[in-house]
Amino acid sequence: MFRIDVLDGSHRRTVEVPADTAAIGRDIECALVLPGDATVSRRHAVIEMDVAGHCWVTDLGSRNGTRVNGRLISGRTSLHASDRVLIGEFVLVVAEGAVTETVGAEQSGVGRAQVETGLSTREVEVLRLVCAGYGDQQIADELVLSVKTVHSHLDRIRTKSGYRRRPELIRYAMDHGLA
Repeated sequence: MFRIDVLDGSHRRTVEVPADTAAIGRDIECALVLPGDATVSRRHAVIEMDVAGHCWVTDLGSRNGTRVNGRLISGRTSLHASDRVLIGEFVLVVAEGAVTETVGAEQSGVGRAQVETGLSTREVEVLRLVCAGYGDQQIADELVLSVKTVHSHLDRIRTKSGYRRRPELIRYAMDHGLA
């Protein structure tokens, strides 16, 4: 199972694909349907994830092609973190930490929280320091980062959690056992 962020102009949605392979196109039989764009073929492309969690995209002979980071692809092409797949007017991004991990009831602590929240190890470190009352400069000094990098981590935490203000982030951390 993996997640794909679908960007269509100003609209964004996240689709969870229950299988290791997802057909993409206008056809309602596709795992990921991209409606309303005539430049998308009925069965346009396939995104698949192998056992190791690596993603691949394959164009299925579509009329208008599939692009990865602006480059027209042919055949099976590897996808890396932050790669953008352009199909018609749609931009697809395989979500960070795309493989959905199974968490056993016996697993606890940070590992479980990371799976539940999707936060990286560094984002958890930053969030814990926010909970401890550190300011951005103090977090940067503690983790030997630039303030700009701390802001980037905080932005990603806010995106993943859906919360904007520090008190909300602290509550989020407490709810997930990270504080």
